[in-house]
Amino acid sequence: MRSTPLLSVLVLSALSAALAGCGPGGPKPASENTGGNTGPTSGIALVAGNATLSGRADAKGSDARFNNPRGIALDSGGNLYVADERNFAIRKIAPDGTVSTFAGVLGTIRTGGTGDGNGTRALFVGPTAIAIDTSNNLFVLDGYAIRKITPSGDVSTLATLPSGSGFGSSIQFQPAGIAVDSNGDLLVTTSVDTHRFTAASSYRNSITLESGLAFDYGLAVDTLAPRGVAIDASGVGWLADLGNTISRVPAGANVPLRFAGAQGTIGSANGVAGNARFGQVVALTTDKNGNVYAADAANFTIRKITSSAVTSTVAGIAGTNAFSTRGLPGTLTTLRGIVSDGGGNLYVTEGNAVVKITQ
Repeated sequence: MRSTPLLSVLVLSALSAALAGCGPGGPKPASENTGGNTGPTSGIALVAGNATLSGRADAKGSDARFNNPRGIALDSGGNLYVADERNFAIRKIAPDGTVSTFAGVLGTIRTGGTGDGNGTRALFVGPTAIAIDTSNNLFVLDGYAIRKITPSGDVSTLATLPSGSGFGSSIQFQPAGIAVDSNGDLLVTTSVDTHRFTAASSYRNSITLESGLAFDYGLAVDTLAPRGVAIDASGVGWLADLGNTISRVPAGANVPLRFAGAQGTIGSANGVAGNARFGQVVALTTDKNGNVYAADAANFTIRKITSSAVTSTVAGIAGTNAFSTRGLPGTLTTLRGIVSDGGGNLYVTEGNAVVKITQ
């Protein structure tokens, strides 16, 4: 999918003009849906994988395969990292669109022990969310564990979260949203609460920012669902909170403040502050201008919330569950993760693929 000092998600520095304008694979004709493709100046283009076909293959562009990719992060060199949940691995996408396995063994699940090690000697249970710090260290939610991966691929386990209580609740559900600030503190969301873990305590102690219960509003059932979290350049945290709204957490604060949407109300309406409606925000990211982008899975759309609390839809059509590479708004299907390159381009895990959205 980024400052107490609560919260500061990775603010990307100096991505090249080529990356900002072209992305993995460079410019190709819009009709060439082969991956690493930016498509039109404004639109949706395939980067790697296939939206409808799952698998496990390291290759370039559309020849690569993922299986339920979720969280996504971008490093200072323009490499994308994807939490490939059902392949039990962290995948890396180079700027030219080449996909490799950065950590874990494709198709091999950790069944005992910590599974720590370097690169493909490490094992995962099922990574769901990923964040990156200013030193390009990755922080991964893997089942109930928080794993750290250094730029050289060394995987360690920082903490194991309570698996039977959900941070004090009787409901069992693993965490599915994570952000890291410039001090190394972590912000983790579940469907029952949000916690901040401090690096000084080796991530084993936490401060509760909110607690309650989130439902999968998009399906209108009591299914617990992941909630997005991000941090902007000023250190303000952004949270898809327990009431299906978007809240902000000022740097140093411990209480989220509602910013957009209406408590407990679902929908797809755009508008200012409480007039906006969201379906199910599973991931968040921010850009250098202070805009927040939300992957609204229930509506199959990417939403934009400005610093003035104005919500709009930048990609996808609410209620249209289909994927197409074309000019905006285009159409989207299963959304799980989102990250901004800071220059107006978004990278999204969509179905079993990674796509680029150019505004």
